[in-house]
Amino acid sequence: MLNKYTVQLMALGLVGSLAATATADDSSALIDALVKKGVLKTKEAEQIRAQMSKDCSSKGSAGKLDLDSSVKSLALSGDVRLRYQSDSWKQQADNATPALNNENQNSRFELRLRVNADYKLADDFFAGFGLQTDDKHSGPVGTTLAATPSNNNPGGRHNNNLANDGQNYGIGISKAFLGWTPTPGVTLIAGKQNNPFYTTDMVWDPEIYPAGFTESINFNKAFGISGIDLTLVGGQFVVKDNTESNANNTNANRDAYIFHTQLIASVEIASGVKLTVAPGYYSTNEGYAAAGTFPAPATDTTLRNLQVLLLPGDVSTEVAGLKTKFLWDLAYNLDGTQRTKVGSTGNHAASPSPIPAETDYRAWLLGVKVGENKKKGDWSVSANYREVGYSAVDGSVNGSDFAYGYTNMKGFTLGVAYNLGDAATLGASYIVADNIRKESIGSLNSAQILQVDLGVKF
Repeated sequence: MLNKYTVQLMALGLVGSLAATATADDSSALIDALVKKGVLKTKEAEQIRAQMSKDCSSKGSAGKLDLDSSVKSLALSGDVRLRYQSDSWKQQADNATPALNNENQNSRFELRLRVNADYKLADDFFAGFGLQTDDKHSGPVGTTLAATPSNNNPGGRHNNNLANDGQNYGIGISKAFLGWTPTPGVTLIAGKQNNPFYTTDMVWDPEIYPAGFTESINFNKAFGISGIDLTLVGGQFVVKDNTESNANNTNANRDAYIFHTQLIASVEIASGVKLTVAPGYYSTNEGYAAAGTFPAPATDTTLRNLQVLLLPGDVSTEVAGLKTKFLWDLAYNLDGTQRTKVGSTGNHAASPSPIPAETDYRAWLLGVKVGENKKKGDWSVSANYREVGYSAVDGSVNGSDFAYGYTNMKGFTLGVAYNLGDAATLGASYIVADNIRKESIGSLNSAQILQVDLGVKF
């Protein structure tokens, strides 16, 4: 039989457990009911209320994120992606090494974790950083934008195998930047940062965070322009830190940069139809060698002879009630003849073609995406076709998924994605590519790549 004291202890336990999840008003009402039933005395009830107040105060203090007074807000985000990839490829063969044309096959699992923090600071400053599993994808801050090759595939940009030789994954700083908005519409950023340009992966890999400086002017905010959205973006990105005292004449005595400028314009051309175009130009300051000189000097000349005109864009609308986007990208290297003649080092283009062709200098992409992926049950399908000339773009910073980033390639990318939940997406893509020119100029003959991704955002 339960005595009075046992009942009181049980009541105290019940109040304590409910207090952890109930509101203050709910807990007070429960205590009052126990007093009326005679289970608790008034003095005991007051003691319980006092202890509950003390506990809540302690928990509230412990659970608060203590930020410096200069921080106005902090946003934390991230994602985890598990990928299965199966691929096969043939190297471009020549008369001396016909065995290169043999088919190579590989399959593997990859894991990627990203964690980001974005700060809004006092006096119109902001900052942020990102941590990511170290897959050698974008290089350390201020040294290189290019990938580090591995033995897993020709592109070598995704080498985070789950086995990982029995070791833990390394975590690197994927980005770290400081920004300032001195006046509405004007933004300045320095450091390793999100890519600020409107682009496709034909020109910029979406997982590269360039290191350097960017400036942007939103004309709508800065000058009150209406009717059309206009933003001018400029970027100066550090690619290589060279030794200034280098005495040779290969431009290796100055730091290497990529300079990229773009005007992004968006306008509604009809009800529910939006057009975006983003003409741009990027160039480099490294390695302009004399015509016909090959082999190249003993220095990295991946960026040599790049003066590229760009014109990406899209038309966004609805088709049968589904959000639909028709997109394109165009690139033309004004210095493509020279780049083809002298070649460029790196794992994407290694030897020159004896006779440059018009297809070497240009790259283009046409695609469509139907649907979107925002909440549970959403789905999308996408497809694009591209041709990337041997000398058209920088093969060290373009997308690594299509033909491992090699130039002199053409082919299709097909994709589908479905939201298992608001934060979880299951997707698959299939890429098939062949070379454009059959002459041996350091490319691939063909590549087929299947990727299946399970991703969760948080």
